[in-house]
Amino acid sequence: MSNPPKGLHILLLDDGRQALPFMRSLKRAGHHVTVACGSSFSPARCSRYADRRVWWGDYFQDAEAFARHLLAYARKHRPDVTLAVGDIGAGIIARHKEELTRWTSVTNPDLDVFDRAADKGRTMAFCMANGIPCPKTWLPEERGLEAILAEAPFPVMVKPRRGIGAVGLHRLDAPDALRRHYETLRQRYGELLVQEFIPLAEGTQFQAEAFLDGESRMKACMVIAKTRFFPVTGGTSTANLTIERPDIQASVRRLLEGIRWVGAADVDLILDPRDQTPKILEINPRVTAGIKIGFAAGIDYADLHVRLALGLPVPEVPQYKLGVYSRNLIMDLLWYVYSDRAARRRTWPPFFRFSGPDVVFQTLSADDPLPLVGFALASAVKYAKPSVWKAKLARDLEDD
Repeated sequence: MSNPPKGLHILLLDDGRQALPFMRSLKRAGHHVTVACGSSFSPARCSRYADRRVWWGDYFQDAEAFARHLLAYARKHRPDVTLAVGDIGAGIIARHKEELTRWTSVTNPDLDVFDRAADKGRTMAFCMANGIPCPKTWLPEERGLEAILAEAPFPVMVKPRRGIGAVGLHRLDAPDALRRHYETLRQRYGELLVQEFIPLAEGTQFQAEAFLDGESRMKACMVIAKTRFFPVTGGTSTANLTIERPDIQASVRRLLEGIRWVGAADVDLILDPRDQTPKILEINPRVTAGIKIGFAAGIDYADLHVRLALGLPVPEVPQYKLGVYSRNLIMDLLWYVYSDRAARRRTWPPFFRFSGPDVVFQTLSADDPLPLVGFALASAVKYAKPSVWKAKLARDLEDD
């Protein structure tokens, strides 16, 4: 199998912690890495593995301005490969793919496939139509709210059809609550879906990090158990563990190959304690923020991306290292501070396991220490006022 040539100009659109293992791998492969930065404190901006940094502003604040910068840069500099490893960057590439690929190669699917994956309602509809395990889901725009009220067992979960993380996620315990709050939630978050409530228990959430070639054949699928979160009631995973779950890999293959996905996808699942079946919740059209665990487990996702972008054969990755323990150190410390004693005792892997051959840190690296400083400063700014994030969390996750 032929290898990618060395010395490629790689443009990386995302400057969060998921960019760090990509930059490290790309530099070690002999490539030139340019990273688009939107923050002075971003991990990628602080990394020694960036050959060049360009400042295009925060695409969360102004995606269209970012897209204009991207198109102008690609037209002028003609990077060999342009990679997006975050939601917003991937969406920008998908929307501008036809024009962008005149000057650079990308790994993202076409816009119709991207939109199908980004829309949680369409993902759930595909799963239900094809017998892929998922929570039973209703779409009010198609069924009508009164029909759902008559059919759905309560409590239910209401969430935006498009969005990132737990923003807009609400549990409603009775039909009157759904009838009363539905229109307010729709105006705030856009189109919604209504989903059966699956009881949560310890260690019941998973991620599957998949990669598909240009013919939509799944070539890699690493399964991760998400063991801790911050905020502790549900949010960013702070500790992850690679595990073996062929049943999850089979469901993810059926879903992603079925929708003709290309490139990287992060699929979230939850274990239903009523039947012990992992059920798909959503597709995130990107790699996970903690993708460093995949590199530590033996999967070079950067090489897979470059091969796909250049039209080279993408190798099958049949195995990966199990038991790799990945931690987001800053966020995990916050988990410890805000968790109770019972949670600290039962958590696995143990909180105080800070070293060992299978322990990796998402942002901390001995050969590249400054990204942790940037991430710590950014976290300090974000969480300096607990009342701010507590109020937001209460608003986003409030019960009736």
